[in-house]
Amino acid sequence: MDTQSTTLAGFRDAMRRLATTVSIVTSADEGTWHGMTATAVSSVSMEPCALLVCINEAAAFHTIISHARQFCVNMLDVSQADLSGIFAGKRKGLARFDVGEWAAEARGLPYLVGAQANVFCDVDASLHYATHTVFIGRVRSVRCAQEVSPLLYADGRYAGARPLG
Repeated sequence: MDTQSTTLAGFRDAMRRLATTVSIVTSADEGTWHGMTATAVSSVSMEPCALLVCINEAAAFHTIISHARQFCVNMLDVSQADLSGIFAGKRKGLARFDVGEWAAEARGLPYLVGAQANVFCDVDASLHYATHTVFIGRVRSVRCAQEVSPLLYADGRYAGARPLG
């Protein structure tokens, strides 16, 4: 039976039904690499090409992206679930980059070589809302894998996507 709720628990339950691609958002501050797992990533516009990431202001990464004013969204492949956990807190600092093949683009941003896509952005705008900041990144370059096989997160679990027909 369907239920209706206006509580925090009800909202959390609804968000479990929103399947999203798991990404690792990376940045570099004074040459030091930083990154965190994120599912709060979305396209904003095509002209100009822009996307947004939502970062909790209590997270150390919030200070990094605020200072560096650039970031890369690394959309994970279905085979990269282990990286999601590593960047969600299983490892700290630079040890996170010991897993997977990482490289730096021309301006020093770290990116995951085998990701589904890497979207390199400059922070164009930011909006404070409650506990988070919405950073809008103007896209300056993109790398994409040939095969489309994103790692999804829904109902508290990892999943893969497959065509319906």
